[in-house]
Amino acid sequence: MLAKTVKAALLAGVFLGSLAGAVPPVGAAQPLAVEGVPGLDQRILTRPLAALSATPGANPAAGAAALPTFTHFYVFERKVEGGKSWLRVGPNRNQAPTGWLPESATVPWRQAVALAFNQAPNRPPVLFFDQRPPLDALLADQHRGERVTRLVEDARSRSLPPDSGVLAMEPQPVADFRSSFYLLPILEAQDVQVPGVRRRGGTKLVKVASVSLPLPDEPDEVTQQQALAEFKTGVVFVIDTTMSMGKYIDRTRTTVRRVMERIRQSSIGDKVSFGLVGFRDALDGRSGADYLTRVFYPLQETFDASAFLKSIEKVEESKDSNAGFVEDGLAGVQAALRMESWPKFGGRYIIMITDAPVREANDPRSSTRINPSDMATDAGSPDRATAIISILLKTPQGKEYHSQAESQFNQLSRFRPTDRRYSLSVPDGDLERFGATIDQLADDIVQMSVNASQGRMAGSAPAAAAAPASPVLDAGRAMQLAWLGNRQNTRAPTVLEGWAADFDPADPMARQSFDVNVLLTRNQLNELYQALDAISQASTRRLDAAGGSQSFFAQLRHVLATAQTDPTALQSLDPNFASHVPNPDEVRSLKDLVSGFVNHLPYQSSLLSHRQETLEALSDAQLHELLTGIRSKQQIYKSYFQDVDRWVKLNPAAGLEEAVYPVPISLMP
Repeated sequence: MLAKTVKAALLAGVFLGSLAGAVPPVGAAQPLAVEGVPGLDQRILTRPLAALSATPGANPAAGAAALPTFTHFYVFERKVEGGKSWLRVGPNRNQAPTGWLPESATVPWRQAVALAFNQAPNRPPVLFFDQRPPLDALLADQHRGERVTRLVEDARSRSLPPDSGVLAMEPQPVADFRSSFYLLPILEAQDVQVPGVRRRGGTKLVKVASVSLPLPDEPDEVTQQQALAEFKTGVVFVIDTTMSMGKYIDRTRTTVRRVMERIRQSSIGDKVSFGLVGFRDALDGRSGADYLTRVFYPLQETFDASAFLKSIEKVEESKDSNAGFVEDGLAGVQAALRMESWPKFGGRYIIMITDAPVREANDPRSSTRINPSDMATDAGSPDRATAIISILLKTPQGKEYHSQAESQFNQLSRFRPTDRRYSLSVPDGDLERFGATIDQLADDIVQMSVNASQGRMAGSAPAAAAAPASPVLDAGRAMQLAWLGNRQNTRAPTVLEGWAADFDPADPMARQSFDVNVLLTRNQLNELYQALDAISQASTRRLDAAGGSQSFFAQLRHVLATAQTDPTALQSLDPNFASHVPNPDEVRSLKDLVSGFVNHLPYQSSLLSHRQETLEALSDAQLHELLTGIRSKQQIYKSYFQDVDRWVKLNPAAGLEEAVYPVPISLMP
């Protein structure tokens, strides 16, 4: 399966830590540990043409095929034979080694972080430098923006000065790293101070090493015009169908009918498809509340306009009032995100229409138990980036909730590839302004599709001082860049070991150059899930203790002590996985709850970095906020664990437990 999806791959010295999962047989060989890092196994990836030998120093068996490039193995033994270092390797840490490889045919993995080129439109391509000094000099230059522009132009024209230090440049467009899987892992990462740049999370220089090799069954390259002509757009309307929404539902119907007619008269009938979800609020056994979410029409690759129009005629506002003004709108968004046909579309949009805030993870009546920000991060996953455009109807009845709703929708509508927020509002719930807003969105979708069918890209984002870009066109350009990268067979840099900034040096706001993902095995994801459950239980016990009389860590150690004798005391993603329970007496910080695969990341976890004294000083309100974030992430982890099709096997001979899932760094605890 991997060979069919990988077009090109970048490799480097990056290590994935392992942790307790299935218990190996007594006496079975164990992978070597990384020196100085207890709990981390040594792992390698193969270079091109590597082949297993039965013994160290021996040639591969006659007729033995070379391993696919970038095949992943654990290291069980090292031995010098004939003046060369050899590694005894196996695809699964809990199974016997399968052969020997010369160490020169491998690349060590030492960090569980994989970078992917950020798909933001109009971002200059990443420049890779052979040494740090030229990059440091560029960042220290007050005119670095102009210098970056010149270096990019020189690189494109292949006229770089000999002393530029530029080793390679990011290809443009570049494929998204999941649809055309590649790895761009980190060898080193160092924090730096850049004059005039203040970026949340800091600024880093990263050293990467890579090997890129096309597979023999790759399709021929196509032109931009040919690729864009195949670009399809999917749009799912998520509509609040509670009381007071009737006139907005009717107005949406008017827009949809007009769009259907426009599409019918154009040449893009097979390039745009629509879906429709209605949502209300938690049922709670109330009579008349017949659904929480209803898919009135599923998104499908083949779109039937007449059937869709019949479906939208069935959408009606509820005749029963809610228990309160807040609604479970995230359930509607989740229903839209889970539609099976999304992989068929390069353009992916969800348009949410509501007049109320949504229930968050800490709300007992929330069905998703996910926060808006975490749902947005999940929706922005590189291989299925979906733009959520929210339209808040600021009706007079909901005035006291407007601030809360705007804050939530700013989080929910943050589109990861562009790092922009596509949240719109309609003052006073004005029907005419709402109509103009939704008409414009629909027109932009149709026009973008018409332009794509003619080989033209979506409009560029405007300058900072100009009016805000259309959410449809702004997100659409990023989606089309990813689509072109996949279809045009662009490859990451061929061979390099160099330095790059993890932000855009030319932008004073320091836009990110990379999306940062942690590659986790199923065992590792389960360990994080259980660590969060231990923190959740300790927080709940601390809140329940009279007057907060017992410390957070006293409660945490009690939870761990119970889990040592009762394996079911901690929730697990799979009961077949063994629990990872540290010695309660040795837990001095939250980092002690997890193995070294988290503690040695160059990008540090925000939650697990809290010191003991900080946690002990948290107020009840702060603990409630902590719990909300934990429970939201647990729901996301559960959905990742169950999403079998998106796990990647780095060695076809390894079991599913060795597959990895790229978890965005912002969703790490």
